[in-house]
Amino acid sequence: MKRRNVWLLIAILAFSCKNERMELASTADAPAPAAQIQRVASVATDTAAPAATAMPRMIIRSAQMSLVVGDAAATADKLGALATSIGGYLSDAKQWREQEQVRATLTLRVPAQRLDETLAAARKLAVRVESETVDSSDVSQEYVDLESQVRNLEAAENEMRQLMVNVRQRMEKAEDILEIYKHLTELRGQIEQAKGRMRAISQLTALATIKFELIPDAVAKPVVTPGWQPVAVARDAGRKLVGTLQGLATVAIWCAIYLLPVAGLFVVAALVVRAAVLAVRRRVVR
Repeated sequence: MKRRNVWLLIAILAFSCKNERMELASTADAPAPAAQIQRVASVATDTAAPAATAMPRMIIRSAQMSLVVGDAAATADKLGALATSIGGYLSDAKQWREQEQVRATLTLRVPAQRLDETLAAARKLAVRVESETVDSSDVSQEYVDLESQVRNLEAAENEMRQLMVNVRQRMEKAEDILEIYKHLTELRGQIEQAKGRMRAISQLTALATIKFELIPDAVAKPVVTPGWQPVAVARDAGRKLVGTLQGLATVAIWCAIYLLPVAGLFVVAALVVRAAVLAVRRRVVR
């Protein structure tokens, strides 16, 4: 920032020196460099004067609450409706199931002056409050500094625009015009950035942010815990029985189609061998 300000000062001084040379060479009624410097000083003084005006404090407020509730889904709907009824809105919401119970988180944006009212209403919807945190951040000085920065940048932008007009009228080099235009673009970018931050601060101070964590109450848990489910156990037992029967049927099929024929072949072979052995013994005996 300081480097840009130095460039601006150099440009303004160069403009003043050029005017002085033109005054000595051409006319005697052109304004003197001292008058131009006085004019720049007066512009800077005029832009800096409103900075001393008193302004209300700008506070960014936020809160976080962890609530134990009977029904997280129903409580989330009630909190969203509450924010809408007082001029706020639901910024973010998430629900998920954990051990057969619904848990939720949500973020509300409500008017800052009604933050305490909203927190009190949220406490009434809970079985108990696990934790609660309220934060405040004073950004008044930052906002004042941004206002002063914008005024100074706009004053410098106006001077630079006037300098560009004079340079064009004197038919100076194109490089000089491009250099001035570059500085004008940088100034405009800084002005828009500062104004954007000012708008963001205004929005943050106008609406407070509340983040809720909704935890289901232990009393609201179902009588049958997820650890034992008779229907699921019966289903698993049925699957095991069917699997066992399928295995036995498979063994029976293998026995009927594969093992019995193979065993029959062995029996036939054994009978043939036995008959041959008996025949040989009879011959020997004779």
